[in-house]
Amino acid sequence: MKKYALISVYRKDNIEKLAKFLKENGYEILSTGGTAKFLKERGIEITQVRDITEFPEIFDGRVKTLHPKIFGGILFRKGKDEKEAEKHNIPKIEIVIVNFYPFEEVIEKKLDLDEMLENIDIGGPSMVRASAKNFKNIVILTEPEDYEKFMEEFKKEGGNISVEFRRELAAKAFLKTSYYDSLIFNYLNNQNPVERELFIVGGRKLNELRYGENPHQKATLFYTPPDSYLKSIEQIQGKKLSYNNIRDFYETMSLVEEFRDKTFCAITKHNNSCGAAIGDSPKDAFLKALEGDPISAFGGIIGFSVKVDKETADEIVKRFFEIVVAPDFSNDALEVFKKKKNLRILKQKKYPSRKYNLTMLDGGFLVQEEDSVLWKDENKYQQVSGDKINSETEKDLEFSFIIVKHLKSNAICIVKNEKLLTMGTGFTSRVDALKFAISRIEDKEILKGATLASSAFFPFPDSVEIAGKYGIKNIIQPGGSIRDKDVIEKAKELSINMFLTGIRHFKH
Repeated sequence: MKKYALISVYRKDNIEKLAKFLKENGYEILSTGGTAKFLKERGIEITQVRDITEFPEIFDGRVKTLHPKIFGGILFRKGKDEKEAEKHNIPKIEIVIVNFYPFEEVIEKKLDLDEMLENIDIGGPSMVRASAKNFKNIVILTEPEDYEKFMEEFKKEGGNISVEFRRELAAKAFLKTSYYDSLIFNYLNNQNPVERELFIVGGRKLNELRYGENPHQKATLFYTPPDSYLKSIEQIQGKKLSYNNIRDFYETMSLVEEFRDKTFCAITKHNNSCGAAIGDSPKDAFLKALEGDPISAFGGIIGFSVKVDKETADEIVKRFFEIVVAPDFSNDALEVFKKKKNLRILKQKKYPSRKYNLTMLDGGFLVQEEDSVLWKDENKYQQVSGDKINSETEKDLEFSFIIVKHLKSNAICIVKNEKLLTMGTGFTSRVDALKFAISRIEDKEILKGATLASSAFFPFPDSVEIAGKYGIKNIIQPGGSIRDKDVIEKAKELSINMFLTGIRHFKH
């Protein structure tokens, strides 16, 4: 009984070498379409699938391998199906080499629906799944990178491929089809992910990282097509990125995105902003941001909403930072940054636009919508105490509430003239967050007339009393405490302007 290898590949890398190897070892090559043409042009004798099925390719090549004789050959079980296979002239297929139409590539091109549907492979994934199910009898190869290992194993074992290696290839095959299907699903799906009955996410490795949160932890960066923010990042110089570096610059630029239409700079440390400011120039914005906490800024990540020029670069290199991210850099700025060869310079082609976030747990994961809104409604906030405010205060109210939205809760931030003065973040007590924020300011006079934002309501009036003690003039917070009345009364007593938003911004 003849033994067959079925080859149907979009990616032709190293397929000529593998096909010649199989021919040398007694295999008939079954093929069709572009693969058959490719092999014949290189002098490799093949058998057309239609010669086995006795049925032509139809519907412009849409149907070629979807036939009982082909799938019978793939699902054939040794020691059980020989008689039936002989009765129906089903070929004994022992090796299947398949990879798919490039849906992953074309999805980035934003073609129209009909063109996208034509690039969904049906026969390929069907053959791969059938082969993987029958891995005890079939070798399934889906990656050109595995061809060499297969040939080495074949030669070493005299053609008797181990069950362990077959199983490894089968697992990879199911991974490939799952990933492929996830791309198609995400392209076609319009449903909010948190409303789905089932959830799947597919990712492709972009980079192995230096390490995870700590040097003893391994880490890898995956991206999800299409329009991946992470894939759009160009590293111009500097050391390899680590897990923490990526988390930090992502969160930095998520904040910067909120100010993309202004000249804005944020400085982040351990996923929290320790400096943020709007300026007249990138240099002005950077220096103002740096004033917020020059000590914490050491070794931090700097993000800009605008192109970085030489004057800004000259200021940055005076201190130690890990990363600078911006939409662009002048050539002169890049020359300045070369003085710090380990400083990572990242150019982003787009802003982060995450729609949901995912947290892995043991035995499951949490999925939630991204906190992409700032205000509960178009009125933004309700003033419940104090005097009429001016436009500068209005700007600080919005600026502060955006900043606190991006800080880890419990979170407090204090701003003035669209500049972050100080913050308290990640505390189990909101009053402790405020005390810490104030303790970081040496000259307390700067707090007079400032604006304080809280990520959630004040459970007691104590925080308002502390704010009043230092002359903080404005407080913006969600409200919603059973003691709101007491908190508001304390603000009135201290002549503090208080604003309630009705929307909370916890971030854990």
